[in-house]
Amino acid sequence: MLSAVSEISRHKCLIYDGHPSEQLPVIVPLLEDGLSANERCLYLGDPMMIAMVQNALAARKIDVAGEIARGALVFSSDRPPEDQPFEPGAMVGMLVGMIDEAVEDGFAGLCATGDMRWELGRDENFDRLHEYEALLEQVFRSKPLRGICQYHRGTVPTKALDAAVRAHRSLYIDGWLNRDNLFYVPPELLLHEYKDGSQLGEWMCQQLIRIMQAERLRDQAVDALRESEATQRRLAEELADTNRHLEQRVLERTRDLHEANKELEAFAYSVSHDLRAPVSYIDGFTNILAGDYGHALGATGLSYVTKVRDASKRMNALIEGMLAVGRVGRRELVMRPVDLTLLATYVLGELRQSNPGRKIEILIDSDMQVLGDETLLQAAMQNLLANAWKFTGKRDVASIEVRAGAVEDGYRSFRVADNGVGFDPATSAQKLFGLFQRLHAEEEFKGTGVGLATVDRIVRRHGGRVWADAAPHRGATFHFTLPVAG
Repeated sequence: MLSAVSEISRHKCLIYDGHPSEQLPVIVPLLEDGLSANERCLYLGDPMMIAMVQNALAARKIDVAGEIARGALVFSSDRPPEDQPFEPGAMVGMLVGMIDEAVEDGFAGLCATGDMRWELGRDENFDRLHEYEALLEQVFRSKPLRGICQYHRGTVPTKALDAAVRAHRSLYIDGWLNRDNLFYVPPELLLHEYKDGSQLGEWMCQQLIRIMQAERLRDQAVDALRESEATQRRLAEELADTNRHLEQRVLERTRDLHEANKELEAFAYSVSHDLRAPVSYIDGFTNILAGDYGHALGATGLSYVTKVRDASKRMNALIEGMLAVGRVGRRELVMRPVDLTLLATYVLGELRQSNPGRKIEILIDSDMQVLGDETLLQAAMQNLLANAWKFTGKRDVASIEVRAGAVEDGYRSFRVADNGVGFDPATSAQKLFGLFQRLHAEEEFKGTGVGLATVDRIVRRHGGRVWADAAPHRGATFHFTLPVAG
């Protein structure tokens, strides 16, 4: 059941998609908990929703008819007349009267929930949603009231979702509870937003400071991750050189290294996952700042906001890259025959659709059969061919080849070659397959530096190896080996 003890706010919001039954996992426990706490429970919605909720409560052994008879459960389909103007103060006043009536009838308070489209009616009524939710929040603070406002994405105006997110300290998104919503704005600020924006701006700045502090912690974690990656490579080299003829010690050190890598991958995934929200908050708040207060910031201020948003988007790409690399290490291999010809054809077809005007010559060998995990091999081909597509972008006529080579010890060699900008192997060999290592400036070619690191890990997980040949301005060829099917 829901617990009011550890709640940050008793005024919550549910935003969901799909069939109205998607509300049940959140709303039914709320009503059940309200009944247990001797609160009068109110549900507002259309008759179909009411019947659905009643059936769900009955399925949980609630005596719906009995609770209705004693006044503990109240279901209502009442709504304001279509021609009646929407007055937030009057509607909140009615709610206060219902709370007082519940207390007079011997209940501990009111537990209320309802569909906001049904409650407010016409689209134009949502123009005053900020005012309504702010007044409502004040009632939640001063009266024995708790509840959840329901917003179905498919029925309410888009602007209503913005108001809902800003007006609720705690909110459910598709059933997941965010207890401390960083986009929340106190009601006293919402009520005066259009009279004096300075207080709201100050509140948003405080929220941005919280996010920036989290970002500094993220930067420290990324630095530690890079240092750990370098340490792991150094340990692997020392292990090969020092213990070449000491079988037992090799086994022991290999086990230690394996455990360290597992911990590192788990750490990288955890850090990357936890950093998603702060980066999203930065992008969201700066977007609001630019949209709502751009006139006050001026051209210089807006340029700073743009730089912050660009940096947050790049950091989000780096985080997604770390998550992708982590998934490669954790995924259990599903080995079966895979046709690299079909994978290469599919990937290049997708790339051609994204830029149909390019002149490009493509050559793919037929019947390139291997034994491997199809999902991971598709990711490897996606990274290799996307790189070839990107680095040949400045050629008048580009060329990309996917060819098969000889078989040796059960492994066949393959190569992906292009006539792009290439690189200097003498200066790039050490960092070619390293995480976050880039061979070209960001201004020349966009990227995060995780693609080749992902390819390297995928090939190594299949027992193969990957290497490259290249020359500046003369293209690049990436070779790799994979087990032969059959």
